[in-house]
Amino acid sequence: MAAVSLPNLHPDLKLGLLLVAAALLLEVGSSGTFEALLVPHDRLDLSGLRYGLLIAASSLGSLFVMGAGFWVDRRPPHGLMAAGALLLSLSLVVVNISRGFGLALAGMFLYGVGGAFAGPLVFYAVAVKGSGRFRGTLLGALGLLFNVRLRYWTSDAGWSGWTSAGEATGLTVWWVAVSLVLAGGALLLVLLPRCFSGNHGPGPTLREAAAVPGARARIAWVSVVYLFGAIVITARTPKLQWVTLTVLSDGINTDIRYLALAGGLGALAWGVAADFFPVRRLLIILALLLLPAAGWSWPLDDPGGSVLLLPLVGGGLISLPWVLMAEVLPKNHFAKLALPVALAGSLGSPLGRIYLGSALDVLGMGSFFWIIVAEAATLAGVVALRPGRSPVSPGTDLPQRGSPGNQGW
Repeated sequence: MAAVSLPNLHPDLKLGLLLVAAALLLEVGSSGTFEALLVPHDRLDLSGLRYGLLIAASSLGSLFVMGAGFWVDRRPPHGLMAAGALLLSLSLVVVNISRGFGLALAGMFLYGVGGAFAGPLVFYAVAVKGSGRFRGTLLGALGLLFNVRLRYWTSDAGWSGWTSAGEATGLTVWWVAVSLVLAGGALLLVLLPRCFSGNHGPGPTLREAAAVPGARARIAWVSVVYLFGAIVITARTPKLQWVTLTVLSDGINTDIRYLALAGGLGALAWGVAADFFPVRRLLIILALLLLPAAGWSWPLDDPGGSVLLLPLVGGGLISLPWVLMAEVLPKNHFAKLALPVALAGSLGSPLGRIYLGSALDVLGMGSFFWIIVAEAATLAGVVALRPGRSPVSPGTDLPQRGSPGNQGW
């Protein structure tokens, strides 16, 4: 069978290739900003307090993601994302050349702002708004990329190792990192307008979208699904660490980076499946598959099997909730609504740790399978209890103001 040429590729896949390529360049290049702080040097005299303040400056800058959400919902995204890449490149330069703490603080703030303008939320929103047939595949591919956390892959023999080799080598490496980030921004600035066909015209207000019968109930429901997905992921991580540290023979210790990679591959596989099967059905199947994945060691005496199976199965909780949000949230306000849903879902990490710690204190680590049983059953129940459908179909925009009919949501 003849290979499909790039011009004849489905528009969704063209958009996906562009987003993944740009995100890869941005992630690899901008990872050097943090590595600049980790390289041993005396020029900043970093104490624990100062290092914490640098991270706080980055977190403060990342709050600009709220403005980024409004921008993506109202205007074409390529300018914003290219600006984010430019700010990320500036943060690399500023942090690397700074000889004073104040300048380094400004560089880390720029890093946070740049990440807000060209970070996961914006990429997910563009994938949702610009795709249709292969939306799950796009979200799964982005989930794979963002889940592997390339900063950790470059920490051992990457930026820090190269920059420690000498001043000349370090300077060359930093300019390579800046070039990668700028290349990612240039791709988005030049090619994204050709691949992205999302509608940014005047549309219904958020109040009008929320007034659709059943809209608020569905938003609350998808938030709870996202929350319980995060709780399951939280419980999975210490299980894998426990298995690799105390159960596997011969002192084998699986690198946590490879576990993240397995989770990312799971996100991609489940995302592809969402293009062919209903996402609610896939989430319930995922919950059921968590049980044999967690209990793998019982019938086969292979505790290490869970190290592979749990990330692959649970990786669907990285991509499938976003596919569900794409079906439920109105496209016209997707980014600004997806942000609070994801923030609410971030509560799943502390809640999951409280539940896990309490259960382990009472039942012991050997009870992990029953902890997963309870979480999987709850997740499946929440997914099954979908609010009733409204008279209008979900996942579409409301009509333009003044237009006839009511084909909203």
